[in-house]
Amino acid sequence: MARPRVWQMAGAAVAVVGGGAAAVAARLAVRRREMRWAPAQRQRSQPYLSVQTLGDGPSPVVLLHPLSGSADYFGSAFDELGEPGPLVVPDLLGFASSPRPDHGYGPDHQVGAIITSLDKLEIGEPALWVGHGVGAVLALRAAATHPDRVRAVVAISPVLYRDPARARRHLRRLSPLELGGPLNRRLASAIYGGPGDRPRLAGRLARIWRVDLPGAEPGAPAPPTAAAYRETLDNCVLRADGWRWFEQITAPVHIVLPQKDPVPDHQLLAELASRYPNVTLSILPFGDHRLPLTHPDGCLAAIDRFRPALAHT
Repeated sequence: MARPRVWQMAGAAVAVVGGGAAAVAARLAVRRREMRWAPAQRQRSQPYLSVQTLGDGPSPVVLLHPLSGSADYFGSAFDELGEPGPLVVPDLLGFASSPRPDHGYGPDHQVGAIITSLDKLEIGEPALWVGHGVGAVLALRAAATHPDRVRAVVAISPVLYRDPARARRHLRRLSPLELGGPLNRRLASAIYGGPGDRPRLAGRLARIWRVDLPGAEPGAPAPPTAAAYRETLDNCVLRADGWRWFEQITAPVHIVLPQKDPVPDHQLLAELASRYPNVTLSILPFGDHRLPLTHPDGCLAAIDRFRPALAHT
């Protein structure tokens, strides 16, 4: 029994001092356990956005879903972030049960809606912002424009690209599965659509898929409108120039990137981590763009770096 205990203590020591792949691996070895996606046990409310909340402590965590998901994307494995909490998991503007304006889905619109919801929930302390995909982009935007509200950022597979042309070429080369799961017709149209919204071949094939990771439940909200998908994709990914925001970000940023994830620009993310002293990068040898669904323990191990010391089982 002594040897496992020594290993856990050694792993914890590495985790305290490091932020790279080795440190994440050490934290993961300590917390490794069986995890399967299951519905979260969080309270739902609508201070402005539709949000799920859990906990009432001094260490808020904001958890932001990708373009192909909603707050339900993060299953029960992430509920532990409500200890001490509070954990706040919003549906982004235009998604799921959140308001759906006809227009206005840029990064500042999205971040402003999240900040408004935090204010109405009376959560004013700097939070740990965790995002996946476009959610990671929005967490970075919050760090750049609202530094007093962001303690640190964990960016899981952030969809940052050098310019709109290369971003669109990169995304169009990917299959629906590589983008994180089946696509619905509106998201397919936004990514693969041609002139006049006529989908190319990839778009026609993608239209037969549905967003079912996690599975849609009876009575679930209708998918986002085409405008919400198109404008969020266009303004928050294709035209965002998110890599330029790092000049304004002073909070610690930890980028988590599965080695086999084809969606992000790996070279650009590596350059950002080498250029800015407050940015670290962990390249994980497991998972793909569905990392929060398939390996929530890996995500939580990366998040642990910025959380109060807690005992994990």
